[in-house]
Amino acid sequence: MINRLSPPSRFIIAATAAAILSTWITPFQRDLFVGDETKYGQVVREMRATGAVFLPTLNGAPFTHKPPLHFWVVNMLTIPLGVYSTWAFVLPSLLAFLFLLWLMSKMGGPMAAFVCATSLMMWGSAQTARMDVSFTAFIVLGAWMLQQERLLAAGVAFGVATLIKGPMAPVIGVVLFLLEWWHLRRSPRGVVPAIAAMAVIPLLWFVPAMLIGGSAYTHEVIVKQTIGRAISTWVHNAPPWFYILHLPGILFPWFFVAVAALRGANRFYINWILAVLIPYSLMSSKLDVYMMTMIPPLALLIADSVEDSRPRLSGQRRAAVLHANRLTLAVLIVPVAFINRVPNEAKPLLIILAVAAALSLFAWKSEILSTIAVGIVPLVPIVYAALTMMPMINDIGSTRRLIAAIEKQRVAPESVALYTCPYLWSRDFPRELERVRYVDADNIGQPVVIAVMRSHANEIAATLRNYRRVDQLQMIGKWFDVYRR
Repeated sequence: MINRLSPPSRFIIAATAAAILSTWITPFQRDLFVGDETKYGQVVREMRATGAVFLPTLNGAPFTHKPPLHFWVVNMLTIPLGVYSTWAFVLPSLLAFLFLLWLMSKMGGPMAAFVCATSLMMWGSAQTARMDVSFTAFIVLGAWMLQQERLLAAGVAFGVATLIKGPMAPVIGVVLFLLEWWHLRRSPRGVVPAIAAMAVIPLLWFVPAMLIGGSAYTHEVIVKQTIGRAISTWVHNAPPWFYILHLPGILFPWFFVAVAALRGANRFYINWILAVLIPYSLMSSKLDVYMMTMIPPLALLIADSVEDSRPRLSGQRRAAVLHANRLTLAVLIVPVAFINRVPNEAKPLLIILAVAAALSLFAWKSEILSTIAVGIVPLVPIVYAALTMMPMINDIGSTRRLIAAIEKQRVAPESVALYTCPYLWSRDFPRELERVRYVDADNIGQPVVIAVMRSHANEIAATLRNYRRVDQLQMIGKWFDVYRR
């Protein structure tokens, strides 16, 4: 007999498919954006140019910020697609997004996949050159295996996640296991092999990397990048309650719904949330994106609440979700009140958001359809922007302006020094600019042209006395100046 999907399930699957398809729009037009993306572009460019694949480099020095698995995958994709193809950099995230949603549907059904897909942080990250979605997908795989007490498979998943983004993967896995162990009052078999797999997989790379990179590399990875981020204040420092205060933005647009779904929540999902929230809150270094691994258990929790069939709680939980959905849609209308305070380019986006939210608010009265509306409505203006405004977004967010300013000087690339500037990358990148120099204060030399972030210009003030400013530009809201001798 053929299993036929119910009408609500078909709506949910169709909405999820629309959300997935919308993530494939931007790679056709966009460049890598200033920040981690252009930095990762330089890492992969050096892998191709120097053959430093096993131990990736950045500006000639071993790259210690992230493990290499993500860069290995991107490097392989650049072989058929090219170093200056956006697709080579974003395909790992797009494919990981599909894998993640498949896992979510297996764990919690179509609604869990939909909520995860339309969480703005997850949806946006699926289109980036970052490794956050891949990391999250393997954390979910590990948690799923742990839920089924398949500890060895869980250890393998957490080990792979460690090779993608670092040691927080085993921390999350161990904390989740301990919380479940404490709750169940028993320890399942296979703990030792699971721990061994979780440790051995990253060590198969890290031990040879330490031998190749030497003591300086080992010190940088262990002391600064691992221990330093956990206990020191050198980067992204914030208090323990940082994530609690940021949850409305981190979980957008699902914050109110998640709060409503907490009543009668599945204990495993709560432990999973705590396994992410507690370790990251105790770390000194904090960024909102670190909480991405908390979105899947919250999606499962929301799906469980919307589709709860328990007689005593189902009506109360569903009513709470419906009220939370209406509140979210009402809040989405509010920004249009500030339309006169935003640039003209952004005004259509606010209008589209308000109209879509208002129509959804008055049209849907069921918890399932209103939940679909909460997920889809915030994506509508963003997809509109991706279709109509990408050239302008590239101009603001990529290094195109800096590339144009350097080309305008008409000097040999070797005579250009970039100080505190992002690494250059664009889809039509002039290949000769691969030879520009990325310098620090100790090796700046006497180039013909110096480009510097304005806020850091005083650090090389003595050198700049011999130069005159010939150009200025703005990228990602920051000013950069171009000097010429």
